Amino acid sequence: MLRRCLTVLALFAFSPLAAATGLDLNVNSNVLRLTMDFEVSNNIIVDGSWLYHQDRGNVFGAGLHVTGAATGGRNPLQAGLGGRLLRVDSDVKGRDDGQVLPLGGFVSYTLPAYNRFAIGGSLYYAPDVLAFGDTNRYFEGNVWGAYSVLRNGQVYLGLRRVEAGFKNSPSVTFDTGIHAGLRLRF
Repeated sequence: MLRRCLTVLALFAFSPLAAATGLDLNVNSNVLRLTMDFEVSNNIIVDGSWLYHQDRGNVFGAGLHVTGAATGGRNPLQAGLGGRLLRVDSDVKGRDDGQVLPLGGFVSYTLPAYNRFAIGGSLYYAPDVLAFGDTNRYFEGNVWGAYSVLRNGQVYLGLRRVEAGFKNSPSVTFDTGIHAGLRLRF
């Protein structure tokens, strides 16, 4: 399994993905998540991600979001709406897998008086009609608080839940709980 993880990281590093505009890496005791995003135009972002749980499996994904200011003025509230195409591979019991197309979005609020601090979150959901293969639903929710150490670098703590339902097996929770992360903008 370690060799597979290192292979995926090498593919990220030595491919056109190296031209990314952002990198987000977060971990907890059982989970690693890597996300790279690319700004296609001023308000369209494409991303690629990999969530690895050492006992429960992998979630690979690609997303497309329309982004922008959700308020007027100095624009402390940024948001994005869109969807993701995910490949869910469970290592639990029946080793189920499938694809899901969750819809949702994210928000980020930078505190105006303390512009190094930000809070945010994301929410994605795919009911049975947007689930294929062995999957029959998918949910992902995330909240976080960040501090900008540099103009283009943040450290953060977050709380996340990632869960997939399967037709012939019980649901698998790929992540639940606190994680620590690092975000870089290029």
